[in-house]
Amino acid sequence: MNAIKTIRGRQVGMTLVELMVAMTISLLVLLAMVNVYVNLARANDEMTKSNSLIDTGRSAVQLLQNDLVHAGYWAGFVPQFDDLTFEHVPADVPTAVPNACLAYASWTGQYKINLIGVPVQSSDALPSGAGCVSFPAKRAGTDVIVVRHLETCVPGGLNCDADTAGRPYMQTGMCAAEKNAGVVTGATSNSIVLDSHASTVDGAYAGVTLRIVSGTGMGQLRNISTYVGSSRTAVFDSPWAVIPDSTSVYGFEYALSTSAFPLHRRDCVGTGTPASLPLTAGTLADKRRLISNIYYIADLPHPDDDGRTVPTLMRSQLDVSGGVTAQRTPVRLLDGVEALRVELGIDHTGKTGADVDYGQAVHWEDVSTKMRSTNRGDGAPDFFRRCTTADPCTADELMNVVAVKLYVLARSRDPSQGYTDSKIYCLGEPEIDGSCPAANTIAAANDHFKRHVFTTSMRLNNISGRRETPEP
Repeated sequence: MNAIKTIRGRQVGMTLVELMVAMTISLLVLLAMVNVYVNLARANDEMTKSNSLIDTGRSAVQLLQNDLVHAGYWAGFVPQFDDLTFEHVPADVPTAVPNACLAYASWTGQYKINLIGVPVQSSDALPSGAGCVSFPAKRAGTDVIVVRHLETCVPGGLNCDADTAGRPYMQTGMCAAEKNAGVVTGATSNSIVLDSHASTVDGAYAGVTLRIVSGTGMGQLRNISTYVGSSRTAVFDSPWAVIPDSTSVYGFEYALSTSAFPLHRRDCVGTGTPASLPLTAGTLADKRRLISNIYYIADLPHPDDDGRTVPTLMRSQLDVSGGVTAQRTPVRLLDGVEALRVELGIDHTGKTGADVDYGQAVHWEDVSTKMRSTNRGDGAPDFFRRCTTADPCTADELMNVVAVKLYVLARSRDPSQGYTDSKIYCLGEPEIDGSCPAANTIAAANDHFKRHVFTTSMRLNNISGRRETPEP
């Protein structure tokens, strides 16, 4: 538009008033555009924070679920107390809650039994021990969960690490000849002499769990700590309750070791009476890495390195480093996980309503059908409970965990301007009246971070499935 106009033969410009009005209008339009841009950028930023919050919560739940779904997987081995086909008093009932921080060099045969019998445990405190001295401090008021199982792949297989010296592996033997391996030819309070079919190689059975199958001392389980091939003597890390004799038949259960893995698959063929070693044919059984993961939450430096901290989900794995096999220094998994609460579902009674009792052999309501055991669980949780330092779960409870409830409180990594979180969060089942128990309540933070609770419950199929029987 031409700002010069002719009035009665004279040229005049835009007046000062017109110029000021135009500038004012332009400034108002510009201000409106800047305001729209700022609001849009702020909305996008808040949307990004909300999406990140949701992703963090869902990822945390999914990550824990993906590990828990394998809990209690022992590659075909079933503990006697969980085996409804085992007709004697089980000898592998856990006697204590295993300390996840115990370095492998200190594992005894009983510890291995406890470890296999308790694939999931939790508490509101980190386990203590030399294997966990490098752990960053746990965030107060949050839980710890330990998950144990074997890798579903074999070393060097698809998506599986290569065989690594010093790592603990478990080998489950399926060879009938090794399950009924031979007759004891000599014994002391903490050793036996295997029969003439046994290996003559030193250490060949070190780390193998041996069971007295029949005869004197039947049912006893012991872990072979050392094996002398020249004399075929297996020395155990704990004494016999009843010393075996020449009537005792022994068999090999499994190998949980870092070195010796002598057991075979079902294709083996044994000779002798009973059908036993030596093998005339057979393939060594696969070994699988023992997984022991500890999950917890710690406050770590913010990724922006600006002096702030951010609550972070951590995981420590059992592995070897510098020649020491123990829980390794935890790694950072997910920023923004502020709280974790765990409730364990306990299978306390069976289908008949009677309590679980592993001090006896399995009893059946009707021996002919074997559908309803009167002293074993049925695979369904009878109640859920949270394990704490003040009220810890016992080994009897933990060996009967068949389900898990997870409660995750996720928090945005960065604050939101103009927002104050005055909400109270409940991480657990509410009371009958809908109120939240004090132990499960997370008080309002009254800060500028957004939060959301994510929850899930899952069945531990590897454990609960063993206990199920057909409905009559």
